[in-house]
Amino acid sequence: MRARSEHALVAGASVAVATAGVALDPSASAPWDLLFGACLFFGLLTLLRLALRAGRRARHERHRARRLAQVSPAENARRAVAQEERRLAADVEAVVRSAVLRMASSADRALQEWERDPHPALRDVQEEGQRATVELRRLLGLLREPGDPVPAAARPAAAGAMPSRGDVLVAAAAVLLALAESAAYGEEATGGPQPAASVGFTALAASTVVVRRTRPWLGTAACGAVFLLAHAVGFPVSSGLWTLVTPGGLAWASTARQRRLPVGLTAVAVLLTGVVVSLAAHDPANVRIVVVIIVGSAVGGLAVRGMDRSERSARHRAAERAQHLERAAEEAVRARRLGVARDLHDLVSSAVGVMVVHSGAAEALRATDPAAARAALDVVRRTAAETVGELAALAAVTGGGRSGVPPPAGGVVEHGMADVEEVVERMRGAGLTISFTANSVPPRPGGPSLPPAVAGAVYRTVQESLTNAARHAPGAAVTVVVGVGPDAVCVDVVDDGPGRSPVPRRGYGLVGISERVEHLGGSLHAGPGDDGRGFRVRVRVPLGAAHGVGA
Repeated sequence: MRARSEHALVAGASVAVATAGVALDPSASAPWDLLFGACLFFGLLTLLRLALRAGRRARHERHRARRLAQVSPAENARRAVAQEERRLAADVEAVVRSAVLRMASSADRALQEWERDPHPALRDVQEEGQRATVELRRLLGLLREPGDPVPAAARPAAAGAMPSRGDVLVAAAAVLLALAESAAYGEEATGGPQPAASVGFTALAASTVVVRRTRPWLGTAACGAVFLLAHAVGFPVSSGLWTLVTPGGLAWASTARQRRLPVGLTAVAVLLTGVVVSLAAHDPANVRIVVVIIVGSAVGGLAVRGMDRSERSARHRAAERAQHLERAAEEAVRARRLGVARDLHDLVSSAVGVMVVHSGAAEALRATDPAAARAALDVVRRTAAETVGELAALAAVTGGGRSGVPPPAGGVVEHGMADVEEVVERMRGAGLTISFTANSVPPRPGGPSLPPAVAGAVYRTVQESLTNAARHAPGAAVTVVVGVGPDAVCVDVVDDGPGRSPVPRRGYGLVGISERVEHLGGSLHAGPGDDGRGFRVRVRVPLGAAHGVGA
């Protein structure tokens, strides 16, 4: 479409200037005046329409560039994060919360069937927990995958090395027009039939328009050279309407399309020289009209070149700004996805593990220790209720009315040392032998008191470490020590799992703990115990870095 518009612009400009030239030529005949007058009217309408289109395109690009320049990267990132949060909330609802609710429903059914046969319902809890673990890991993997890279700014396609089919058709039309005019008007202009060589040179000059897109400077210079060569050998090129297509079209293309303007202007100078030298000697009546065609087309090409350059500049500014905004939004979304992934793992992974373990314990102990079995089932139901509540709090932050506000660093629910002791007791019920110590140096009244963010990190560290121990070293003895010093809190969790520790258990949970601790300026080390057996997690968080950071 753009190519056709450009071609119409060339034709319209050439027709307009040709008509002006004929009007200045007193030797022009009435039919030519009528023909060029009609062409002038058509050309002016075409030029007006294309000028309006070019103006609209330029204004559109400038407006777009100004609009993007006024967009705040922070505001754009907030909007992107809000949109991502709504999608994440739907994912949490569909994948995670529904699984926990199904486990809770199975636990309630087990309680109802307790006196008869709760085993099918308890097995449903375990099977649903396994499915929930798989789905959770899949969702966490998707959340932690990097987003699509920001596409680079589009570059204009380079011109093809070979003329297109359209270029060949235009050249063929110009050659046919030149041959027809030579046959119709050659005898009138020269007083006899034109020599075949002259007709051949005319057709050759007309055909040079075939490279108007691929090598406009070459076609323009070649056309001028054909005029000079034909003049030198005495078989001049004849003028006619075909000059609107070839010399006019090539002059426009050399100034509008040529990458290096000096090269295009030099080619136009060669064309003008050839035309003036040849026509001044053999067809002086048409010198001015052909010169006006060439000069007018070149000037029109320069004008279009300037408009295109302005449009490209505005488009480039807009593209750069759009990329900057997109990168900022991508970084914000990426950070938010990582935060949601960390919170989801913290909320759900341990809870699902506890529910599966306790449902198995309830099934195994029902016949031999009904009281313990009932207590294990109560743990399943209580854990499910607590997890659903925390997921609701996460959903309120993620997809609710506070879009764009990150969840607390310690989780969507604040956790203190009392919660640490509760998770220790819960994991003891899952079969772990746990030695727990919390101390303060120097001693603080009422025991260790930590900033909310640090307390949340301590809670998640102990929770994840104990969950991993229950999964990978069932029945192991675990030592948990939380030490609060004057400037930092240290957490040390080590189990004595049988055999040497395999590859460090650095899954999503420990990755999330590491991110949380590093955010607070602390450090995490995880690996085999001091004697190469079991597994050890050590965390140190400075207390000073936590002031002002929400839990």
